[in-house]
Formats: sequence, structure tokens, C-alpha cells
Amino acid sequence: MTVAEIFETDGLSPCGPVRWDELVHESSMGVYVIARTHRLDTGCRPCELALRRPIPAYLEIDRDYELKRWLRYEPIIYIGKTNQPVSNRIRQFYRHRCGARSPHAGGQILLLLDCERWVYWSRSPNPRESEKKMLQAFKEQAGQRPYANFDGNRRQARIKHL
Repeated sequence: MTVAEIFETDGLSPCGPVRWDELVHESSMGVYVIARTHRLDTGCRPCELALRRPIPAYLEIDRDYELKRWLRYEPIIYIGKTNQPVSNRIRQFYRHRCGARSPHAGGQILLLLDCERWVYWSRSPNPRESEKKMLQAFKEQAGQRPYANFDGNRRQARIKHL
């Protein structure tokens, strides 16, 4: 599923992208997508899971579980929502320390990826509903939620802070 298609599931027009770690300038609440491509209308090259090596010594992850979650053909790796300005929430994600409970624990596994990441976003009058539609459409197409999204199964065990 392309980035354009995921936003279209709720009739939204995506903004961006910016490279991971670059500022997003959006003062409205909305939804955002982290992807492995800077192109809205195309997929991406298939690739194997590229976790940073070494994983920081203070963290423990289940590599087998991460390999099962990885979708090598999918450009979208995370879908999120926020009721605060999108720019604030993305900055929280950038400064999050993997394994911590805040400021952005959701999707934090993508902080350990060693690949290009791009940020897209859109205003939404109802971010919760937009995210729900986007996640459902992704799951229907790919068979599971995006790689870094909570899968309803192992949230506590995905990343352990030692």
C-alpha cells in the first residue's frame, strides 16, 4: 500500500515528506505516517529488517518476533495520530529514548531501524477515526498492522529496558 493510498482511506491529503529528524511544520492535530520511501505513489524496494547494530546495551529485543513483524515489501512502517499539533508530536518521537515510557513509546522500535525514514502528515478533524481507518485499511491489505504499530499482542515484551 502506498503512502498516498493510506491517506486516501480517510479522504486526507498528505503533506511532506521530510526526512526523519527534520522539523514538521503543522500546528493542527492530525495523523502521521513514517515510511521507507519519499515517494507518495510508489512502493519501495523489498528489504530485510535492518536493525541497528549493536542494539544499545540497555535494551533487549526479541529478534525473532521483530523478523516476523517486518513487512519487507511495505513502505509504511508506522501510522500515528495526535490531538496536539502534529509538529509537537513528531518532535516528541524524535527525542524519545528507546525503552522509555514517554514522550512517545508507541512505535519506538522504529528508532532502532538502520534505514531511511520519511515523515508524512495530514490535518484531521478526528485523528482517532482517521488513524483507525488507516490502520484497518493497511491490515486488510497487508494482513497485519504496520511494523512499528502495536499489534495487540506483545506490547510489554517488545522492547525491554534493562
